[in-house]
Amino acid sequence: MIARQMAYFAAWEKDHDQRCDLEAGMAKLLGARVAWAAADNALQIHGGNGFALEYEISRILCDARILSIFEGAAEIQAQVIARRILA
Repeated sequence: MIARQMAYFAAWEKDHDQRCDLEAGMAKLLGARVAWAAADNALQIHGGNGFALEYEISRILCDARILSIFEGAAEIQAQVIARRILA
């Protein structure tokens, strides 16, 4: 919920020609971490079957993992956020 509101605010800033890299980075980082935590918990519930391709959780786990890598690693996003906050 919070990540969605952050993404909407970043989009609003972009629509109004304002700088939005901090808010967009924060929304992406939080969303990726929440998605990974939820997928990991679901995998724990499914146990070994969670890795089987017959179960949807295996695809969800792969999708959640790629969020931390795609469009810049989580560490890069954290550096962008820290740089903007400390500037």
